[in-house]
Formats: sequence, structure tokens, C-alpha cells
Amino acid sequence: MSAADIQMALNKLDPKLVSSYGGGAVSVAPGMNVVVRRRMTGPQYAITHTRELEYIVVTKGSGILVTGGLLIPPTIDSDIYPNPDPNATIRSLSGVKDGAARKIGVGDVIVNPPGTPHWLKEIDGVIEYVEIRIPNVHPAPGVERAEIAPAKTK
Repeated sequence: MSAADIQMALNKLDPKLVSSYGGGAVSVAPGMNVVVRRRMTGPQYAITHTRELEYIVVTKGSGILVTGGLLIPPTIDSDIYPNPDPNATIRSLSGVKDGAARKIGVGDVIVNPPGTPHWLKEIDGVIEYVEIRIPNVHPAPGVERAEIAPAKTK
């Protein structure tokens, strides 16, 4: 798929989808977990993949990416552990606590090991990136699962 084909497909995405929490994506290698994702300014999911290694290559735009730390509850995916899908994705609408924030932009490459929370805290208008996920990867020793901050008690 050429860069022009990818841009044409991204431009056909429903703007409501692109401005949603999940953003919009175009598969560039069907069945291979390779997509080009477009996201716009607005609330974003904080997310972790329990057994997927994720590579991100920013191709357009910039923003603030937070990695590491803890997902802030409540998460929106129920019955996380045990989960029948070993490559489960866990999402939070509340962000990440105690992660490292950094500005990312065109040409930056991000590697998110399994179980690493990550969150586009801010987007400068629009950001596009190639996202490659490799399933069935075990986390680093000592990381049994994605870390989620304790829920607030009343």
C-alpha cells in the first residue's frame, strides 16, 4: 500500500470516529496487526496490552505521550484477570498515574513492552502513526500483568 493510498483511506474515515477515544485506523497488512492510526485533539483512552509488544512510528503531527505508571481506574474492560484472551487490551478513560510524559513527533519511534500503560495525554491537532503489534509476547520478568492503580474507596 503506497503512502498516497494510506492517506486516501485515512481521509475517508468518519471524522466522528477519528475524534473518538479510539481514533480511526487503516489496516496496511491485513491479518498482521499493522495499521496507520489517526487521532485528533480530545479525550483519549489510556491503554495497555497484556501480551502484545507494540511499536509506534509517528508519521504526522505531535503530542504528549505518557508511558509506564499505573492505569487510573475505573477501567472499561471488565473481568480483566483471568482473561481468556492472552492478548487482552485494557482501557481507562481516566489516564495514567506516575508515568513518564514526553513530547513525540514525526520520526519518533516508541516501543511499548507488554503490560506497559500508555496514553496520548495531549494531541496538537492531529497525530498519525504506524502501529505494529506483535502478539503472544510475555512481559519482562517480574511483570505478571498490567498494573492498575487501586480503585478509590468511598
